[in-house]
Amino acid sequence: MKYLFSVLIVLFFAAPRAFAQPVKVEMKPLQDLYYIGDEKKLEKGVNCFVLQKRKEYEEFFGKTDRVDTPNFSKEWMLILVLPSTRKDVKMKFNRVSMKAGSFIEIYCDLGKLRGGTLTYEHHPLVACTIPQSDNTRLLKFYEEKKNGGLLMIDEVLLK
Repeated sequence: MKYLFSVLIVLFFAAPRAFAQPVKVEMKPLQDLYYIGDEKKLEKGVNCFVLQKRKEYEEFFGKTDRVDTPNFSKEWMLILVLPSTRKDVKMKFNRVSMKAGSFIEIYCDLGKLRGGTLTYEHHPLVACTIPQSDNTRLLKFYEEKKNGGLLMIDEVLLK
């Protein structure tokens, strides 16, 4: 009986910690998307968005029948976009999101210049999808620095 009580005590204290541990969330990159939305909606610097509905998608990219269009009943679309620029900028999602409790952390690499100035203006953009999560209410975007540090870019509260 004493042994059973000890085991129950250990499980009671260990279980909450086990559930709070980060879990990898699968990310599916999306290629060749071009922002056609309202330039006035973009702030200076990187803009982070989480699209949850087809209508939001169409405001960003127009109506399309692409094969890789997200299934918004099962997925969220994560987007990093910059205001219009002539710089040849490459952004990416570095690693799979980590889910902990009621939020997801997204780690990004921002602003690699790939060769200087372009002859045209564009909106540097990177996008991916992740599965929806019932308990998630907040997505936190971080830039991973080469020295291993993290810089919070933005937090997006889900509707």
